[in-house]
Amino acid sequence: MFKIFTFKQLAVISFALCIIMISGAILNTFSPYIPVNAQSSVTVPIIMYHQISEKVSNCGDYTITVKLLREDFQYMKENDIHPVSVKELSEYVKEGKPLPENPIVITFDDGERSFITKVLPLLKEYSYPANVNIVGSLTELYTKNGDTDDRYAYLNAEDIKALSSEPLVEIGCHTYNLHSLGTRRGMSKLKSETQEEYTAMIRNDIKLFQEKFYEITGKKTVYFAYPYGLRNDTALDILKNEKFTVTLTCRESSNTISVGGDLYELGRFNRPYGKSSHIFFKSIFS
Repeated sequence: MFKIFTFKQLAVISFALCIIMISGAILNTFSPYIPVNAQSSVTVPIIMYHQISEKVSNCGDYTITVKLLREDFQYMKENDIHPVSVKELSEYVKEGKPLPENPIVITFDDGERSFITKVLPLLKEYSYPANVNIVGSLTELYTKNGDTDDRYAYLNAEDIKALSSEPLVEIGCHTYNLHSLGTRRGMSKLKSETQEEYTAMIRNDIKLFQEKFYEITGKKTVYFAYPYGLRNDTALDILKNEKFTVTLTCRESSNTISVGGDLYELGRFNRPYGKSSHIFFKSIFS
């Protein structure tokens, strides 16, 4: 037997339902959007390339051939390994935006000019995103001397400006002038320095890089790669204060990325010459 409601009872029920629906809408508006089917964490390896050469005789731990780079890209394509941008990692962490299966990040350190002459055409051919981390002082040097021989030259200001408009390319900071293994090893602290002097040195280097980068691109970067992977907590604290949201090390390990987490101190696998694509990627995904 059906229950019969009075007009007054129906009005109260309708009012309560409206309140519930409005409250839900408000909560949805002010709460971060995380898809229901989003992974709570995902494993993401990062590859670190450097120089790309035509000649096998130039190859070694930090230089591979164009042929091998193409084989790497083709291997990823044929084995359902999906390169993603650092921006996509950030969107996953901040918003829970799902990543594809078997994600991987492609990075290039130092800003060799072969990136624009040899790497960029392959990125476009395969539609793969990549991060390139440049040394500000080297960009300035090769802007002034005009040398564009990609066997040894570095990206100049014109190259950086062009790359900053490429949708597949993200540009990161590799410091302005700390890419050295001389008296100071990368970003390491000198024994003769006070903590205040050391902190000021790093801040000044980062500030100079961002100023020069902004002059060229009209932007500031939030991606940072430690020279030679040499890092410490002081450097990390400064980078956080300077609004960098991603820091890349040379620690050879995959990364567990979590929704609501961060992208600091990420590990990367150096890509040397002498290993087939199958062997190299098998070691990463094993």
